[in-house]
Amino acid sequence: MTGEWFWGEVLIFLNACRDTLADLLPYLAAGVMVSELLKFTSWTKIVYKWVSKSPVFSVLSASIIGIISPLCTYGTIPVMIELYKSKVHIAPLISFLAASSLMNPQLFIMTLGGIGPEMAVVRTLAVFVFSCAAGMLCYIIPEKFMIRQNINFYEDGGDKINNREKKFFMVKQYVINCLKNLKHIGVYLIIGIVIGVAADLYIPKGLIYTAFRAGRIQSILAGAVLGVPLSPCGGAAIPLVSAMIDNGMGKGTALAFFIVGPAARPAPLAAMSALLSPLFLAGYCVFLVFSAVLMGLIYV
Repeated sequence: MTGEWFWGEVLIFLNACRDTLADLLPYLAAGVMVSELLKFTSWTKIVYKWVSKSPVFSVLSASIIGIISPLCTYGTIPVMIELYKSKVHIAPLISFLAASSLMNPQLFIMTLGGIGPEMAVVRTLAVFVFSCAAGMLCYIIPEKFMIRQNINFYEDGGDKINNREKKFFMVKQYVINCLKNLKHIGVYLIIGIVIGVAADLYIPKGLIYTAFRAGRIQSILAGAVLGVPLSPCGGAAIPLVSAMIDNGMGKGTALAFFIVGPAARPAPLAAMSALLSPLFLAGYCVFLVFSAVLMGLIYV
């Protein structure tokens, strides 16, 4: 091994990282701009309006709103708590939480650019199906098993939400928010690119194909479990998954990775525990993995 060979390998690696970043950066920027623009909308008021109807309609509406909402898990939890205290049933709120944890406009645009339109659409449909199923199941589970016991309701119900002032778009604040989001997500994106390029260049294709090949339940389950430690926020896992798909990972395994990873990381679960009981969270994680594996087996 010579110094010339070593620096040649470093140059190849850095060039690959640069090319991947150049490919993804426009989609990241577009996703951030759309996401930050939507944050000037009062999501608490929108969700309250559409989840106070019949059970099926409320769950369907909550799932759709969760997918188009720019809020991550940390932003969704305060909204969810306020709505629950305003006497909204927990079932559509679980749908809203599940959908917003797993998909938002920014993730859709980055998946579209990083992997392709098929995965972006299938990932969105999978999130919709999962969030609807989770919400409908919550209508048959006794509420005492789902909610922490120290939650107090508002006496005025939803009056506080309905009378909330409208948010106004401010250009200066919008630009500042976009730059902050770009900086925050950019760090994770670069980490994801480095890992993805390393996997593409240095992990044998046969090894990835053997471990994650299409159609095997063990491979899809492994992809789902792998999503927990390797799924940072903001779509930073997309370069890694894209590289592994190119090297033989099955599409169903990649889908399972995307479904489990964002929702089952310790930090989001800790945030959810502000309202939801440990028993329910454990059941939620089991149902999440089961759903991911099932949808991964369907999408091969």
